[in-house]
Amino acid sequence: MSAASVPDVDALVRHRAREEEIARALHRVRSGHGAIVWHGEPGMGSSSLLDAVAESLRLRRDRTSVLVRVAPARPGHERTPASLVLALLESLGAAPRQAPTGGHDDLEAQLIGALAGRTLAVVADDIDALEPGVADFLLDLATGEGGVALIASASGALDDLRLPYGVDVRELEPMRRDDALVVLAKAGCGPVAPHVAERLVDRLAGNPACMIQTARLLTAEHLSGGAVLPDPLPLGSATAAVLAPAVAALTSEDLRILLIASAMVVDRVEILADACEVGIARLTSEPIAAHLVLTAGRFRFVDQRLRTLVHAEASLTQRTAAHVAIQRAHAAAGDDDLATWHRALHSLEGDPTVVEPLLALSVRHLRHGDCEWAYAVAREAVGHASGPARLAAIEAAGVAAMLAGHMDDAAHWLPHVARGGDLAARARTLLAVTMTQTMVDGRIPDELIERTVADALHEAAPPRGSRAMRRDVARGLAAAACLHIERGAPSDARRMADLAARVSQGAGCEGVPALARTWLALCSSGTGSGDELPMHPSHADDETLIAIARGVDLMARDQCATAARLLASTAADLAPMRSTRSWFDGPERAATPLVEAHLRVVQALVEFRAGDLVRARATLHLACGVLPVGYVLAGLGITLGRRLDLLCNGEVSPTFEALETTSVCRSLAPVRQGKLVDRALAAALAGEFVHAAAVLELVAEREATDTAAALGVPGLDAAEAWAMAGRERDAANAAEKVKERGGVMTPAARVLARARAALAVTNADELWDRVVAANEAALAHESPYEQARTELSIARALARHGERERADTHYLAAVDLFEQAGATSWTTAVRAEADAVNTSVGQAASGALHDREDATSVPAEHEADSAQLSAVLSETDLSTEQLRALGWDEPLTAREREVASLVVQGLSNREVARELYMSIRTVEVHLGRVYRKLGLRSRVELVMFAHRS
Repeated sequence: MSAASVPDVDALVRHRAREEEIARALHRVRSGHGAIVWHGEPGMGSSSLLDAVAESLRLRRDRTSVLVRVAPARPGHERTPASLVLALLESLGAAPRQAPTGGHDDLEAQLIGALAGRTLAVVADDIDALEPGVADFLLDLATGEGGVALIASASGALDDLRLPYGVDVRELEPMRRDDALVVLAKAGCGPVAPHVAERLVDRLAGNPACMIQTARLLTAEHLSGGAVLPDPLPLGSATAAVLAPAVAALTSEDLRILLIASAMVVDRVEILADACEVGIARLTSEPIAAHLVLTAGRFRFVDQRLRTLVHAEASLTQRTAAHVAIQRAHAAAGDDDLATWHRALHSLEGDPTVVEPLLALSVRHLRHGDCEWAYAVAREAVGHASGPARLAAIEAAGVAAMLAGHMDDAAHWLPHVARGGDLAARARTLLAVTMTQTMVDGRIPDELIERTVADALHEAAPPRGSRAMRRDVARGLAAAACLHIERGAPSDARRMADLAARVSQGAGCEGVPALARTWLALCSSGTGSGDELPMHPSHADDETLIAIARGVDLMARDQCATAARLLASTAADLAPMRSTRSWFDGPERAATPLVEAHLRVVQALVEFRAGDLVRARATLHLACGVLPVGYVLAGLGITLGRRLDLLCNGEVSPTFEALETTSVCRSLAPVRQGKLVDRALAAALAGEFVHAAAVLELVAEREATDTAAALGVPGLDAAEAWAMAGRERDAANAAEKVKERGGVMTPAARVLARARAALAVTNADELWDRVVAANEAALAHESPYEQARTELSIARALARHGERERADTHYLAAVDLFEQAGATSWTTAVRAEADAVNTSVGQAASGALHDREDATSVPAEHEADSAQLSAVLSETDLSTEQLRALGWDEPLTAREREVASLVVQGLSNREVARELYMSIRTVEVHLGRVYRKLGLRSRVELVMFAHRS
């Protein structure tokens, strides 16, 4: 395929996976021989890769290599190996010794001789389309003794080529989400949300040309996630070109079967066979079997793009006939809901009788958490309805769109309800309108809310209707209160929460304001009143939100492991990651995407605060591919994702860059401040501490006094940054601010922050007391990441006071703990810093420390314990295998069991360090974890515990 037929050649190659392929090709050229053949379907970018390789070779201006581009000859211009060699010799500026008409060996000898030690880099387009003799000759040249490197593309079958040994045939892998985001941005397709990019990758087989062309057929609202994507996707010429050979082999009957399959919303084989009026054998025979996979009574398209193609190229009459056939099959099977859906789709003039069943079907989809289908069904009902029924359908469509996270679609439908609906309808949609306007405009519609509340409180409706209306209004007020507190407006939040409590009185919905009050308490003080939350909510969304509040409350009480288990259990029960488009294939009861996005963001934050950064990033990265993460919790997912990327990979990934650019929350203060902290963190990792501290001071100046403790993302210590910059007075000022702000931190975080700040400003007289205090605080914390930060603070304080050998053991412990947490960026930075203060891991591991035991040992080995310890040791000699047999597999890790085994056998910390090739400090860290997990306080208790076991 020529480069000209692929849109935006440069965009296709400027991402990481393709750049690795380019580097591989340039290595072949530098080595002076070898062949790479990139193979892939049209649009995968093989020709654009050749363009990039050729451009890179030209920019090198390397006199040791010569670049020649070879493409298939024009029609009527036959080419032979001899004529090719003649052209190559001309490009080398050499004349043939004799007419190049001899065998391959003679032709090769003349060419190699003309190179005179240089490398001939042959870049060949569509080598499978070259004359067979020419292609074979080039491959033989490149796999010979040296002098020729071949970089080629192939867009057809390679079976006809004779591939000698040494040819590297590389299949171009489909793009993944991050690569697709880069390519779409480079192609000028506008901001694309991560979950939209994920769906394009899935439905277009990761083909970059197909994705670019399809993206250009979509609106900006589609790409940002504000509007639901069309199903099937619009057909681009690149997609049609890829599938053209397969479609050419299909008969009209084959296309009819595939069209019916593409229109079905369930994947049951018996329904497909009945609708097509064929036997199962017909579906399992060629050519249908090449395009449909049948397994366990279900079917799926091998390539989702074929579903798009057959649907797009079918006429309206053919599509209508397909829905008629599917309706008949479902009616015969007793599937009334599905039959109604297809009856609505083939009714061209509108059918009022389908409206009520469709609205009931939409509600059923909402219970399953399938909001996009709920929206599609309600939107279809709008087209068949009139009068009050149409307003009801519009209301259902707007609410479903909001819960799916498609706020632009919701903003299109919901105003119709406000203008044409009665007060009950306004009350029912108050929550949806509040969420939608906040997410679209960036402002909470307080005036609209208060006007609706005033009308509802004075409505002279029957008691039952009044109660229902009050419940709906209370839910809207509770949502507004939560939105206000997340955005740092506590007074407005309390006002809305108080109104919710007033409205809910006597309406049987006291749990709604209770949840709001709990969330306000968590976000303002870090602890909530979880006891008043309802225990048995009726809606899956309410149950999920209650679990989120309980999880945040546990996290705020420094019980992150318990919170993580609670949220993981909730996710498994109520928020399954859906991977099918088939109706009613999931659980009967599930959270909606918008609520699930809240759950996944908080789950990732809990995992981060627990010290498992790798798991936290994986949780959030996966959620970004399927959920509207950018809308929730005032952009917390943006800040959290960027921070995790920086700590784990050293740079922000395309997923979280795209999450920011497509979210209205990017302009909110928490997100802006989070980016400033990221700047400070990047500077600190690079050793630029003045810059880091100055940025943190800017953050402190802008920071609201009611910063949410429970939803805070771990950042950087300003006092330590100033201390590392040598600015003692600024460090002291920053340390004082830590004391002032202690009330907005969790208890353990407050202790650690103050301990690290004290280390940053300590003098020599107080050094050891503060080291011991910081060490004890770290060992009491469950997060290896926070332990690592504290170990680093201890190491820096010791280094500043000349205790470099002791500092080195803490640097080593920090590296070990950062590695355990997955903070690769910190691991690299700490190693470089340790080297800079003239300490090394090797010196720490050698045990060449002071003769006395480290003053920071936890716990210290007191002389009074020695006799008791010796007496117990005389009866105890347990190996790590025996410890495992005693049931110490849980909760101890393998490394902790090794350390515990040697301690139980009587070895000192120094001897354990020598035995396991680690520092004394690392032994102490592992031993402290052993004590904490087993509920012990000393070596003696450990030995006695093992002996009793």
